[in-house]
Amino acid sequence: MRDFTFPARLISTIESAEIIDGRSGDSVGATRILKWKTGETRHQRLIELSDQYHYSTWELVAADPPTEAVGHISHLHLYRITETNQTLVEWSADFSADVKGDFVRFEQKAYLENLKEIRENLSKK
Repeated sequence: MRDFTFPARLISTIESAEIIDGRSGDSVGATRILKWKTGETRHQRLIELSDQYHYSTWELVAADPPTEAVGHISHLHLYRITETNQTLVEWSADFSADVKGDFVRFEQKAYLENLKEIRENLSKK
C-alpha cells in the first residue's frame, strides 16, 4: 500500500488509479486520479509518506462530481502487531468545516468496506 496507486489493485469499486504528473507512485507530491467504476473521479495529492512510521497522507485536489466537503485529507496508518505478526490498518480523514454529518457517515462506511476488501485481497497473497 506504499504505492499511491494501491486502490486500483485492492478495491474492486475502483476502476483505475493513475499518477498523472510523471512522478513515481511513492513520491511525495505525486497526484493521482482515482476513477470509480461508476464514473466518478477524484484527483488526490500525496502529502506525506513515512517508511519509518508506516503511514501516508493525501489531500483531495478536485472531484467530479464535486464532493460535499471543500477540504478532505485522508490518512492511512499501518501498525505492526509483533505478537501475531499481523498489521492493524487505520484509515481516517479530516474534513473542512462545511461537511455534513451524512457525508461523514457515508465516508466511514466506505472506509470500512474498503478495509474489509483490502484485508481479503492481501490475505490471498
